[in-house]
Formats: sequence, C-alpha cells, structure tokens
Amino acid sequence: MISIQQALETISAHQPPAETCRMQLAEALERVVAEDIPAPEPLPRYTDSAMDGFAVRWSDFEGGEEGAAVTLSVIGESKAGEPFRAVVQPGEAVRISTGAALPADTDTVVPVEDVEEEEQRISIRSTVHKQQYVRFEGEEIQAGETLLERGSRLTPAGLGLLASIGARTVTVFRPPTTAVIVTGSELVTPDDEIQPWQSRESNGIMLAAAVCQSGGEVTFSEHCGDRLEATRRAIASAFQAARILLISGGVSVGPHDLVKQAAQEEGFETLFWKVRQKPGKPLFFAKKADRLLFGLPGNPVSALNCYVYYVHPLLQKMQGREFNWDILTGTLAEEVENRGERSLFLRVQIVERDDGMMRVIPIKKQGPHMLSSMALADGFLLLEPGQKLPEGEEVGVHLYPRKR
Repeated sequence: MISIQQALETISAHQPPAETCRMQLAEALERVVAEDIPAPEPLPRYTDSAMDGFAVRWSDFEGGEEGAAVTLSVIGESKAGEPFRAVVQPGEAVRISTGAALPADTDTVVPVEDVEEEEQRISIRSTVHKQQYVRFEGEEIQAGETLLERGSRLTPAGLGLLASIGARTVTVFRPPTTAVIVTGSELVTPDDEIQPWQSRESNGIMLAAAVCQSGGEVTFSEHCGDRLEATRRAIASAFQAARILLISGGVSVGPHDLVKQAAQEEGFETLFWKVRQKPGKPLFFAKKADRLLFGLPGNPVSALNCYVYYVHPLLQKMQGREFNWDILTGTLAEEVENRGERSLFLRVQIVERDDGMMRVIPIKKQGPHMLSSMALADGFLLLEPGQKLPEGEEVGVHLYPRKR
C-alpha cells in the first residue's frame, strides 16, 4: 500500500503527452489554445465612428470663440457597410452611423444630439474635442500582435475575438478520449426489471458525466459483470478506443474481483494497487503503451472520490491546463478527527454565516456507498491519521471541480 503523495507522483510520471487538433470555433468553447495566435489584421480593421452623428474636420473648430456656433454643410452620409468615398472639404460634414468608416480628411465625430439640423446644414454649439468618438484602425490590436496566447481557455469572448479576425477554426489541445467500464453482476440498468438481490447501476452515468465535466470525451462504455473473459474483452476494446480507461468495481481482494488479473492478461503493467486512503483504498493503476488504466472501487463515493482527486487533474493537464485545487477557508462547525490509519477525505458543506465568514460543516453520512454525501458536499478536508481539529478551527476546504 502506498501513500496519496506516492500515488500522485506515479500518475504524474506516466502522464500521456497532450495532443492537439483543429476545431471549428463553434465547437471550441472551454478548450485550451495550443499555440500563440497572431492577429492577421488590425482591430478595428478601419477607422470608424463610435456614435451616430456627423463626421467633421477639427480644423473647422480651431480658433473659434468658445460657445460660438459652427455651421457646416452636410454633403453626404457614411453608413455601416456603405462608406462615403469623397474627400470632405473645409466647412463640410458627413452624416455618419455607429460603426461606419470615417470619411477622408475628417477626424472628429459630433453626436447627433449635439447638433441643430436644418435642411442640408448643421449648427454645432457644444464643446467639441479633436478625435472625439473616433475608433482608430488598430487601436485595440495591431496586425501581427498576439491575439491569444498558448494556454488560453476559450471563453465566449475569446471565440468572438477569433471570429472578428476571420478565423473559422482554431488549434486546441485535444479532449482526452476516455473509456468507462462498469463491472458487477449484481447491477442492472433502469430499463431492466430489478430483483431483490440486485442494485441499480449508477457509476456508468456518473463517471461519464465527470469525464465530460473535466473536458474529456467518452469514446467507449460497457457493463461487463464479474466475468474474466468479458472483462478482458472490454479492456481490449477500450484500449483501441481511448487513451484513459476507467473501470469501476472488481479491484478489491474477493474471488470475483477480476479487473487486476484481466488487465495484466491484456498486457497492462501494474504501477500501483491500494492507496493508504479512505475512501478508495483499492485504487488500481496500470499502463500499456500510451494508455492508462484506473481501476476505481465499485462503491460510488469511492469511485468518484478517486476520479476527482487523481483523474480529473490528469485530464486537465492533458488539455494544456494548469491544475491547482481551489481552496476556500472557513471555520469548523464541530470537532473532526481521523481515528483510522489511512488518510481521510472528509466530505463537507460550506455555509456563509451572517458575518460573512464561511462555516464548514462535515456531512453526517460518510459511508463509501452513500452517494448523497457527494451530491450534498461542496468539497473535502484531507485529514491524516490521528489528526484532530477542534470546533472553530480555521481550515482550507478543497472544492470539488463543479465549483471551479
């Protein structure tokens, strides 16, 4: 049996390299950019107006008395998508819409509400500043300047930025392909008629959802019961379909715990089996070529706890993302103690008090089969053997990924 830290170090040492691919912008939300993206053109692409109003020459306002009206002839209009192409002479103005190109020899925009208009002439009495309400070509980004850096997460704004420079695809880190295999002959699906000695299968949908939440892609799923040949076939198929294999159940020491044997017979090298932790002691980790196999315990809490702590960070790193736990500080609502000989993942809720401080409340039902404890929890405390923390102690809670 190894420590949690040894397990983390072993997994890190065998982390598969990140892969890249081209994706359509519409499909790339939350993906991570795999290379610096230079702007092929300036933003804005041309000098335009930030207001509806009139494009004028600042020189027509220079030297005049403060408050004196300036009268100009309106000689045309610049619309968004339909620019005014003639040169504007002294004493002339052009009606302009927001986003329309600024006509040649104009350098200032006067908003329509600051103008008195009569037929084809306008009178301006408000204070006018040179270059007001003008958005200049390249003032946001110059051509050749880095638009998005490698490692940037693609947000809606980032996708919009790429679209604004004409991009249709983007190079991102490829979502890790993942297989989910569920063992357990006692398990039935919601479509099956259940017998008194059977249980409803929940790990499959739970782990697949967790993979999607981590940014991975489930490319294979199967329920194979507790049969060696069936387990071997499932592992062999999963090996062809995915880089990360997740198998729930069948990793303990009973006569029907066959995952370890099946994986070894399929050529997987055991890297560790059993971690000094609760829940999740029988965690199994193996490798074949560039494929990694995680044998997760069958108890739902144990399976999800091992996934969250070991697999989720791995999938983040395989997508070019830095991973660090979000830790929220609060005070314990009651004393907690780890009386066992294994490191304890203690699931907790966080409640904000009237004074704005965070109150950390341990979940009452901590059994490894009690999935409600994971559904209710905001995060966990990691307690070492023999560690006791009194009521009122300030603690750091590791937040579950859904809080990220």
